[in-house]
Amino acid sequence: MTLNTPCAPRAENEVRIDRYLDRVKHLPPAPTLMIKLLELFRKPEHDLDQIVQVMCQDLAITAELLRRCNRLYFNNQDPVTDVYEAVFRLGFNELHRMTMVLFGLHTMSTGDFAKGVESEPLWWHSLVTAICAGCLARELEETEGTAFTSGLLHDVGKVVLANQEGGKYLQLCEENGIVLCEAEQAAFGFTHAEIGGRLLSRWGVPATVVVPVFCHHQSAWSGPFARLSSIVCLANLLAHELEGSAASKPCELPEAVKALELLKLTPEKLAAMEPTLRSEIERLGPLFAFQG
Repeated sequence: MTLNTPCAPRAENEVRIDRYLDRVKHLPPAPTLMIKLLELFRKPEHDLDQIVQVMCQDLAITAELLRRCNRLYFNNQDPVTDVYEAVFRLGFNELHRMTMVLFGLHTMSTGDFAKGVESEPLWWHSLVTAICAGCLARELEETEGTAFTSGLLHDVGKVVLANQEGGKYLQLCEENGIVLCEAEQAAFGFTHAEIGGRLLSRWGVPATVVVPVFCHHQSAWSGPFARLSSIVCLANLLAHELEGSAASKPCELPEAVKALELLKLTPEKLAAMEPTLRSEIERLGPLFAFQG
């Protein structure tokens, strides 16, 4: 899938990324069922029966869905034993989030991170970014589920680079923090955003998710996915701030200024959303936490 967006890599860089991906020994497995579910979730009239049927094709995901629902949603009181009942009690939005999280956990924690990037901190940042992206999308009347999914997968390129480069990539991460993209470009000729977006594209993930992943460190957004891309970029910066790993306030960074302009948000409005963001992270964090 070729993406017509100024954020997508040029043809020669796409070839370089493809060659790199072809050399990676331990790529995350293509989330075939997640892609099917994304297509079903995007339909205006959600067919919950069909969604459940697809989910039930993966017994591990089904079992984990029931376990987490019973432990944290329903507090082990009157537990559910059937996916249909869980879906009925969760509601569509919670089902969407939970399903994407379970597949995202599998994708983002694949491989040996002992010499690369630790799974748990990477997952937590991905989760916080997803929650922030979902809240921003809801506030701005954009598609919450798509923004959440893009935020959740925005750093999947780090999984690829960590598995392939090991200690070399860990050193880059430790030395560069949130300006990591510059070091990646110098070392590999592309960034984790580009290789992550390209991997998702090769898997057949919808462009509504892929483009924001490609663009989450950019500020030249245009086309039909510009607002979603700017939302995920802003959510990533907010997540760094909320985690205490940002070098400065998000609204002070150049890419955030562009995002705020495109979304017609003021720094004051963004600051007013912080209690909601923290509340959602507190509510959803234990439910979606890494348990690997």
